[in-house]
Amino acid sequence: MSFASRIADMAQKTITTTFFGLFCYQAYQLGAQMRIGTDEAKKAEWEHPQAGFIQMLRDKYDEEYEKYFDTGHRDWYDKDDDSWKEKLPKPQDYQPNGKRN
Repeated sequence: MSFASRIADMAQKTITTTFFGLFCYQAYQLGAQMRIGTDEAKKAEWEHPQAGFIQMLRDKYDEEYEKYFDTGHRDWYDKDDDSWKEKLPKPQDYQPNGKRN
């Protein structure tokens, strides 16, 4: 057996072992994700970090949707009217204790 064939055999064994190890690791990760995904108790405990902001956007959408077919409300502003700035959402409106992340 020549030196080159020994190196080729060693390279083949190394690559094969590496691919097998990678396959096993990916199978482990997939199994762990599947176990986490079916655990409803953990999903119920976890709250999205921006859940307050998302809920505020939903509420704002519902408020705007109610006015959609109402032709009596005014949706435009005068040039010098800055009252729309007061309606902008502020972090203290939707984050707990008004803290910023």
